[in-house]
Amino acid sequence: MVISSIVKTSIRWILLILLFAGAIASAISAVWTIMPDSSASKDCMVGYMAHCTFTPISTIILLFMAIVFVYILIRTKYLKTID
Repeated sequence: MVISSIVKTSIRWILLILLFAGAIASAISAVWTIMPDSSASKDCMVGYMAHCTFTPISTIILLFMAIVFVYILIRTKYLKTID
């Protein structure tokens, strides 16, 4: 019984870390896509040289992904169930 509780807690921690990492990576990537970059090969859809040529679309998609990760974290209550 002790091993099953250790495994269950370990899985919860791994899922918590993966969800946090996904949320943080998505949010950082969203900010990175809108930053101007003079070495870019083409203008983005907004009209300036950015890291990503699909700047408004990719930023919205990445922010949506970050919100989904945070929603899953809150909805599954992993923050409350981990001791």
